[in-house]
Amino acid sequence: MHGAGVQVMGWLTREPEDRRLSRPPVVLVVCQVRHETEYAASDAARALKVKAALDWPTELTENVVQGLNLAVAHGTGLTASQTPAVRGWQLKTPDGRWTVSLQPDHFALETVAYNGWSEFRERLEQLAAAVGEHVAPALEHRIGLRYVNQITHPDVKAPLDWRKFISEELFQEKLYEGLGDGFRAAMQVVEVLPSAHQSLVIRHGLQLGQGNGLTYVLDNDSARQGSRSFDVQSILNSVEKLHLNSLRAFEMETTEVLRSYYA
Repeated sequence: MHGAGVQVMGWLTREPEDRRLSRPPVVLVVCQVRHETEYAASDAARALKVKAALDWPTELTENVVQGLNLAVAHGTGLTASQTPAVRGWQLKTPDGRWTVSLQPDHFALETVAYNGWSEFRERLEQLAAAVGEHVAPALEHRIGLRYVNQITHPDVKAPLDWRKFISEELFQEKLYEGLGDGFRAAMQVVEVLPSAHQSLVIRHGLQLGQGNGLTYVLDNDSARQGSRSFDVQSILNSVEKLHLNSLRAFEMETTEVLRSYYA
């Protein structure tokens, strides 16, 4: 695995097609909003109010994290931290496909059953509004939006077969030519800077899936950084821009042949 930093490219200014894929290869979508530490998020009554503000059913579970001290002297030992345990909450749908995380320094929405941007954005808006009202953070520090795609295709039998489906900007043909029977995974990390306050980290490459089938992973992690007042509409506006960058990235990374296969 290796990393690289690059400047803004032409594909980051193009308008994406944003067409709905009937069989999207997305296996995970996560949006996390970090804010200042606000221990009101640990309060059960407030967590219940957030739960009640969401219009989809969830089950509330407690999540407690206790810090550890690592002592290295005559021996190595672990002791409980003197700082108090941090309590947070998870709100999970009965089928386990959607999860909300409420922590003192952030909240997050994730799904393993992505059904398009409209549904995800609507649920994120409800969550952000509920956190703004019942937890009431003053500052927003960072917003992250991550799409993990695991792509398969029946025509792929060997690593080089992916060159028909992954764009030449990303495809590592010379690397894959030398892969032997011991191959398990080959991943690359690229960081793109769309603007002064935005970043886009692309993790991509091959890995062996179930039954030794070849899977191509496209993991696009967009972020906006920099502290500002916590405002729900401002958060949603930023997330829309991050979503746009994710769409641009997916179209840059894939060929029309692959997108037609999933359409």
